[in-house]
Amino acid sequence: MSVKKRVYSETTPEGKTRTRTVWRARVWTYPPHGPRREVEEEFTTKTKAEEWERKQRQSSRGRSLDLERTTLADAGLWERAEPILRRRLAPKTFDYYRHGWNLRVLPTFGQMKVGRISVGDVERAQAQWAKESSVHTARQARYALSAALRVAVKDGLLPANPARTAESSKSEKRRRHERKVGQTLTPAQLDDLVDAVLVDAGETYARMVDLMGSAGLRYGEAAALQVADIDFGRRVIEIRRSVTEVTKDDSEDLPPEYWREGNLVWGPPKGGKARVVPLPEHLEEPLRALVAGERRTAQVFRSERTNYVIRNNVLKRRTDWAKLVAGLGFAGFRVHDLRATAATNYLSAGVPAHVVRDIMGHTDLRVTNGYARPHDDALTLAAAALRTYSGRRS
Repeated sequence: MSVKKRVYSETTPEGKTRTRTVWRARVWTYPPHGPRREVEEEFTTKTKAEEWERKQRQSSRGRSLDLERTTLADAGLWERAEPILRRRLAPKTFDYYRHGWNLRVLPTFGQMKVGRISVGDVERAQAQWAKESSVHTARQARYALSAALRVAVKDGLLPANPARTAESSKSEKRRRHERKVGQTLTPAQLDDLVDAVLVDAGETYARMVDLMGSAGLRYGEAAALQVADIDFGRRVIEIRRSVTEVTKDDSEDLPPEYWREGNLVWGPPKGGKARVVPLPEHLEEPLRALVAGERRTAQVFRSERTNYVIRNNVLKRRTDWAKLVAGLGFAGFRVHDLRATAATNYLSAGVPAHVVRDIMGHTDLRVTNGYARPHDDALTLAAAALRTYSGRRS
């Protein structure tokens, strides 16, 4: 597709010469049968030409675009992919993809012909994005590009998806793994953190942090936990839903299993499946006291103002999280690291890896093993065991 200015010279019957300016819009199409052909229209203004071109792009179906000649910015691939992605992805994930497309993909590849984008181009772009922001942001941008190109492949517009074939470098993979797993705390260190949160933010937030670090709940799962989800008789907790914050946009089309309340979006846990986790024994009585007299559909962890615990309450309004953990000697410890803490402590306690996998809600045992980090006290115990076995003394 292209819009170009054309100036024609014409001679009137009186013998005078005058010029006429038009804007030519052109679209290359692949009919169901026959060779490729061009469709052209001329307009008196550039605005009208671009509008016609845009309508042609929006109404195109199947092999109607020549991506060898069309730039990514003009191809309309995101418009094709967006309805599919909205129905397939969790709202927060879709937001990541959309931001990655607008802030990374278009500035990098917008003026490049789609059919000329290579695997090497994508890998170099991802490396540059990782330098400018983070490995996580760069990866989400590549996923956004891959999602759009995937739709183009399914529509028969491209023979292959270079973004799907592209790989991260070893250093990027290592940094991503380190970021995902983060730090882990021993049970004693977790107790110190809970005590500090109790002083700074009160009982509700302290028990929420304790449950995440002891049972492996994600933040959104703990925030969405309802009274009915805790079965004190069986000493288990059913993880049935999760909640997240997104930009408020009532026009967004959510997947069927999600629903919105203002800027909060509720839906199933990550992976789309409910699961059951053990109720930590030391939390049984504190949680009983926390939910006493509440209706079964009430949130277990509630803000005094909104009845919902959202991330800002924990990290900004209630505690200065970064300062709090740094003061305890855990500088850089994130809320999500509580989940890795639970996985590591389960494995250190001798719980079989496949059981930990199910508790954490992982689909692959390798993911569970990736979360496990040895504590310093575990290394001390290993050294003591070796000393006993070898009989060597200092």
